[in-house]
Amino acid sequence: MKKFRIGLVVFAIIIIIGQLIIMDYINLSWSNNGGSYLGIISMICLIISMILSNRYEKNESKNN
Repeated sequence: MKKFRIGLVVFAIIIIIGQLIIMDYINLSWSNNGGSYLGIISMICLIISMILSNRYEKNESKNN
């Protein structure tokens, strides 16, 4: 399961890079880049949740 979570983190990082590439840097308003902003925020939340899930699993296996 840990490999799957690491794979999701790598996938999320690739999506963030892709969102940063297609962003319109001339006009950084929400109306032009709303989808990119939401994509970046959601991938950051995914990364945080996968890291915390790995830590939780590590602590559970250490306690048992």
